Amino acid sequence: MSTALVTAAAPGAWNFKQLLAAWGIAFILQSLILPCLCDIGTAKILFAYTLDALILLRIGVAFVRRETGGGWKFYAWLLCTSPLWIQGIAYLVFGDI
Repeated sequence: MSTALVTAAAPGAWNFKQLLAAWGIAFILQSLILPCLCDIGTAKILFAYTLDALILLRIGVAFVRRETGGGWKFYAWLLCTSPLWIQGIAYLVFGDI
């Protein structure tokens, strides 16, 4: 059996399929919940898409480095809840929106 297959299936290995699924779900939720026809909505969606790009870059680095551990769960949680906490941050920064 190839060591690449053993490494990919090893306990603690990052689950890239679930991470990319969470990224896709978060992208759709952000696109549906965050935008509005104002500058605040534009700022929120720009922040959300920038966060998505940074997390996608981090997922790529983890893939190249063949990282192990439970860190992927944090990024999946961060992505899936991002529409909620981006709304909260926008409220703190911009006030009543």
